[in-house]
Amino acid sequence: MSTTKKTIAVVGATGNQGSSVARTFLALSNWNVRCLTRDPSKPIAKELASLGAEFITADLSDRSSLAKAFDSVHAIFLNTDFWQTWRPAKAAADAAGQGFEVASATAFEVETSQRKNVADAAAAVPTLERLIVSTLPSVEKASKGKYRRSMHSQAKAWVVDYIVDELPELAKKTSYIILGAYHDNALVLPREDPSSGKYVLALPFEKGHKMPIINAKQSTGRFVRALVEDEQAGKFLLAYDTYPTFEEVVKDWAKVNGKEVMYVKVSIDDIRTKSGLTDEHLEPLAAFAEGASYTAGIEGVVEPHHLVNKGE
Repeated sequence: MSTTKKTIAVVGATGNQGSSVARTFLALSNWNVRCLTRDPSKPIAKELASLGAEFITADLSDRSSLAKAFDSVHAIFLNTDFWQTWRPAKAAADAAGQGFEVASATAFEVETSQRKNVADAAAAVPTLERLIVSTLPSVEKASKGKYRRSMHSQAKAWVVDYIVDELPELAKKTSYIILGAYHDNALVLPREDPSSGKYVLALPFEKGHKMPIINAKQSTGRFVRALVEDEQAGKFLLAYDTYPTFEEVVKDWAKVNGKEVMYVKVSIDDIRTKSGLTDEHLEPLAAFAEGASYTAGIEGVVEPHHLVNKGE
């Protein structure tokens, strides 16, 4: 007796999160995986295709291509890449003697437009049962308006309000996933101090501050599967593998790497001076260091241990 398979469309399938989702659902006998991409020649696209994924060329700025890509799907995973727009826009802004804010505004406009197009297209799919949106808390809301120049979190958060306010029927089918800090994010990894040869993790937090951390390439898919198959719609899930203090981070890192490492609390200005990073990157750190929680401004957040199968 044959079982009809359902189809999940993965927006951002060649990224860390999307590739994890694609791999997870490709391993399930009851799902087909349809990957949206503008460049099917990427190595990760070829790898997923070899595992059985269907690839369809789609442009997130072209609503007609999205309508085709979402035809008859039962689930959609949505993630978009702010930095893909920001980096070249920042280089252009630098060349023109402009500040990073120009690049951030450009990337915000592109990403919110893309997310709106996906949401609108998803709302028109009669077979759709679940939309999973990868989002972040708004740093502006988290800091009560103090920090508003960092736009990557604002762009991720924007579509949540859009779906709730403008697409109420879609909202009934939608859940949201908020990923912890990537385990390989350079900002939360110790670095060697050239003057001493020792490794130091320097951040603006007390060493007892906790941070959710996730291996996005490995773990995103299992959490998305849980939100699609096990949970009712409407969930805001903070997804993480571990939730350590920074003191625990350096101890674990030292054990794994066999090297001495120390944690040092520094100011945002120190990080800015030494790293050259802009406030696009640093304002979220400042907000969290000043007491904002990782999911500030989002009500009813659940964590992995709240899920029916713990996200397994």
